[in-house]
Amino acid sequence: MMALLIYQVMFFDSKLSRMRFIKLNMEVVAVFGDLFYLINVSEISDDCNGLLRRALVDCSWTKCSSKTRRDICMLLRRVQRSHHMKFYDGAIVLSRVYFMNILKIAYSFVNFARITGLGYYSNK
Repeated sequence: MMALLIYQVMFFDSKLSRMRFIKLNMEVVAVFGDLFYLINVSEISDDCNGLLRRALVDCSWTKCSSKTRRDICMLLRRVQRSHHMKFYDGAIVLSRVYFMNILKIAYSFVNFARITGLGYYSNK
């Protein structure tokens, strides 16, 4: 979807009215901004998970009562995994690496369209 938005903005800019061009640009910024915000929240969640893991490991939990040690062991098991947001049973993991891959794919699609002459420039 992002590649198609960028494609429209880059190749059909001279055929679009000014308002339509501004609308498409705002849509591109909004889609990328929303996705980056969601991915950033996922990264913050994983960072907080790491901080919690570090705090649990560094505290002297071995000196606590057995019930407290059991609870801390359960917490340690939970925080040892990554806590990035996942979709489709872990097939899509939202991280900054994923965001960069999306940008690379969109950019390579637009370059492919430009090089092969797809779109507006092929009609000249």
